[in-house]
Amino acid sequence: MTAKEQAYSDFIDGLNLRHFKGSEFIAYARRTNSGGKAGVPPKTKWKNIVPTLQVLDQLRAHFGKSISLTSIYRAAGYNRACGGAAMSQHKEFTACDIQVSGKSPGRVFATLLEWRDAGVFKGGLGKYATFVHIDCRGRNATWG
Repeated sequence: MTAKEQAYSDFIDGLNLRHFKGSEFIAYARRTNSGGKAGVPPKTKWKNIVPTLQVLDQLRAHFGKSISLTSIYRAAGYNRACGGAAMSQHKEFTACDIQVSGKSPGRVFATLLEWRDAGVFKGGLGKYATFVHIDCRGRNATWG
């Protein structure tokens, strides 16, 4: 593991989340496509993901099911190659695409929408056929 990866992993572990570990983020950062690696986000963006991860930690406890992080931070080239939006919240490290074991994207989306409407967080929610997008961008947006 590089020094940058170790620092990133240590940062995630230092958040004291009950259900997510830095090693999951390193594994994702090492993914590649024709645009390059997903990458370790710049250190200046690390804190951006904290509110989203706190919501996801609560979601894991709520459902009592594992959550797969299918997309986290995306470097610009990686984002383009996987068809991400030009202004993707993944590039800002506020977003995660997730799948909850044994739960449909519709059910996960409905729960997160209920929580957002109750003021638990402010951000984007997108429902897709196989996953849900969540971000804590600071303003609400909904699609899918």
